[in-house]
Amino acid sequence: MNLQYKTINTIDENNYKKVLKHYKFNDEDASFLASIQSITSVFTKELLEKFYEFIFEFDHARMFLHNKEILARHEEGIKNWYLNLFRGLYDKNYFNKLQTISEIHVRIGLPAHYVNTAFSFVRGFVKDIIVKEKRYEVLSSWDKIIDINLDILTIAYREEEQSKLLDEIIFIKNVIEKLNIEPYVQGIFESNDLKKQKFECLMRLKNEKTGEMVSVYPYLKTAKKIKLYEKMTYIMIDKSLSHFDTLDFEFSLNLSYEDISNKAFRLYLYEKLEKFSKPKNIIFEILETDFIEDFQVVEDFALTVRGFGCKIAIDDFGSGYSSMENILKLKPEFIKIDASLIKNIDRQAESKTIVKNIVNMAKELDSKTIAEYIHSKKVYKIVKELGVDYLQGYYLAKPEPLPLL
Repeated sequence: MNLQYKTINTIDENNYKKVLKHYKFNDEDASFLASIQSITSVFTKELLEKFYEFIFEFDHARMFLHNKEILARHEEGIKNWYLNLFRGLYDKNYFNKLQTISEIHVRIGLPAHYVNTAFSFVRGFVKDIIVKEKRYEVLSSWDKIIDINLDILTIAYREEEQSKLLDEIIFIKNVIEKLNIEPYVQGIFESNDLKKQKFECLMRLKNEKTGEMVSVYPYLKTAKKIKLYEKMTYIMIDKSLSHFDTLDFEFSLNLSYEDISNKAFRLYLYEKLEKFSKPKNIIFEILETDFIEDFQVVEDFALTVRGFGCKIAIDDFGSGYSSMENILKLKPEFIKIDASLIKNIDRQAESKTIVKNIVNMAKELDSKTIAEYIHSKKVYKIVKELGVDYLQGYYLAKPEPLPLL
């Protein structure tokens, strides 16, 4: 919280007065805080020592305060901010400094939870001082000024988040309206001869301004929040099935628990499968983590689509959420090994051991294994040697637009 910066944007006087009024912060509160300045200032050194001991438990703090120069500036800023809390003067200049700190934090990419964590510590530290000194009348005023500071110091994050959210909503609605959702496909190769055997369908969204096709993943949370994710899935499935209906390739479609627990979606999908020429070519990928929601829903869905001839793959297996009982019940045709186990398998012996055990388990279940995230020749060779059946990743093939032929 370095205060040694020129103010970026000045705060309107009416705005900061509204903040004070909202928290019912008055002259008496200011006077109470000023009355303990001589007490709290004595603890400045102890505060700083314990403050940094506390926040250095968190990775983001160590990354941000990565050298002595930055740490020294940060310490000076924290010290000045702390002392200013008890000067009893909460005017336009005081709030401008807070807004400047907030904007700087956003600009350098400091996470908002860093601010919340820091405030939690300072709040408790000073409360202990107030209680020990039996100055109980100051407790309410202390809570108010801390809440006011936290409000101002996080407002820039909220404004940026709101702006980002609005942009995402407009973008999502536009791609749905114009059907700018396209299946891209990534090849899945047989490990022995690298013959391309299958494809995974991946949703891409077209940015009309740039012409770029972007992954859906950064927009998933927003799409689900505004109840448009289901429409996006319909478009994706329609286009994927329409294309592969004329081809004789196995291909996979990713479904979430939200999809398969939605009765309207299931009925729509079953109707599509009835009309599809080669349902035996379809593999439905279901995240292992979705098993913890309601396994019965997953099991019933698997039973129904297998009635059409479709297959089931457990996606991201090894992330550690499902029970072996559920795996045994589902009897998946494919187990896709979690990318986190493959990514550093050339450097982490434990990953190699886990993958080896997954391969052995899959053989016992009569399931085929697929390793994602094959990103280098070294990783490819290790995974192949471990006996994984199929391989997928940028080293072998990047996602590409349809058509395939």
